[in-house]
Amino acid sequence: MSQIESEFKEPGFEPGTGAVLRGRLKFVVTKRREVGMAKFVIIGVVILVAASIGIFQYLHIRTNRAQKEPGFREFVKDPNLWNEMIAESEDAGVFAEAAESWDSDQITQQIKRYVFGSETTRELWALGRQLKELSPRTNDALLAILKDESLNEKLSALQQGDLFEEAPIMRVCELFDGNLPAEAIALLTPALSHPSDQIRKECGLAIAESGWAEALPAIKQSLADDDEYVRSYALIGMTRAIEANKLSAEIRSGVLPDLENLVASGRNVEDAARLFAQLDAARAESYLLSDAVLDPKKNSLHEILRVIGQFDFSIDRETVKSLVTTYAGREMEYPNTYALGETLALLGRFKVAEDTALLKEYCSHSEDRVSDGAARGLLASHDLRGFQDRIWQKEESGGWESLNREQQMYLAVFWLDAEVNNGGHSQYFFNSAGANWQLALDGLEAMGFKQRLEIFEGVLKLFGDQKPFRDRGKRQDQLASVYTKHEGAFDKFDSQYYKAKESVEVFSTRFVIENADKFK
Repeated sequence: MSQIESEFKEPGFEPGTGAVLRGRLKFVVTKRREVGMAKFVIIGVVILVAASIGIFQYLHIRTNRAQKEPGFREFVKDPNLWNEMIAESEDAGVFAEAAESWDSDQITQQIKRYVFGSETTRELWALGRQLKELSPRTNDALLAILKDESLNEKLSALQQGDLFEEAPIMRVCELFDGNLPAEAIALLTPALSHPSDQIRKECGLAIAESGWAEALPAIKQSLADDDEYVRSYALIGMTRAIEANKLSAEIRSGVLPDLENLVASGRNVEDAARLFAQLDAARAESYLLSDAVLDPKKNSLHEILRVIGQFDFSIDRETVKSLVTTYAGREMEYPNTYALGETLALLGRFKVAEDTALLKEYCSHSEDRVSDGAARGLLASHDLRGFQDRIWQKEESGGWESLNREQQMYLAVFWLDAEVNNGGHSQYFFNSAGANWQLALDGLEAMGFKQRLEIFEGVLKLFGDQKPFRDRGKRQDQLASVYTKHEGAFDKFDSQYYKAKESVEVFSTRFVIENADKFK
């Protein structure tokens, strides 16, 4: 099993349900995308968020039992809590197997419990998980609820959830799990006018994800909503329908004017432009490269430039150079730093010597957005675009040992950075990525880090003469021992890491370029 697979299959890491999880994942993915990192990084962060949510669910259960609020440090101090969480997950698995034999009456009973129960979706996560796995067998019971006019008021009644308000109709949408029947569209459409943006989001998502031609008017309504997240969820729903190969031709052509309007008005620009490119690449390329859109006066141009790069649209070099000059002459603040970074990333695609020299200079820029963009441009200039995906695929198909040492060091440093930024050094060593701490240490040194190398060496000293074990259970016991001596032992190192000026993107890029033959 690959390291990536083990992160996904970590016992007890059961993703949450409903709007909360989808909203959190979208937020994190968007933020990582803004940093300019590749799909490789985005997936890694999603894994970490899913893991954190799994822990949150378990802690929530324990909080209800013990009337206290343990945090992640309780897991570090007492590894037995981890084993208990694994047992909870195994119990949920047994429940899931039993649910496969439910008849229609039992399914209806459990759906009503989930939809109208007073517990939050996190408290009912195991039941929600299984009901979604039973989809579309659940559709008849869900449709019956929507058709029962006596339940209309109850369906829209909001109550406080784990993080946001939620209503039974949101749970109904969640349980359709991408299998919304066409007849449900008319039943859900009135909810798109509800005062609650939470209700409008979930209903809009379910309708858009269905892909049915009948959904087009409702999707247009969601795309015109005043709330950014309602529009965003409609875009996400259509993207999911594309991935499931079920977005109708009527929707594919019918929403193009709406996507153009979103881009032109500066709303949900990147997501709208990306979906536009997926639906009609030729029309999107012509529109996004037009003077009206490719305007440096627009605050959202960096989002357009990012999509142009992702889809390899044919922007000419002189236009890119002009944009570099324009943004380089502006105040180094948002959105100028973002836009300059994206133009530098595009500049590398032309593989011109003078451009490469300029990119090397910008790799030392004080603004991370700029230096990271220049680093991506350098990768493109050396024909190394997409090397992360190649490593990802190689590791997933052939396992960790199939990677050469340079690739292993690159991944080890990536996981160190991702874990520490997500939850500190204690999380890094607690999770499976910590088994490769020696490769991470060697990688930091090979890449030329000074600050981050010194910080990591300081962290390793906390373990004493006996360095961290590769075995996860033994390593967790070591962590517990460190915390017993000094609970805040990792805090100062975490703080130093977050303040370090060395760009992981830039240093790792230089390493990849210096060892290009190992990454092609």
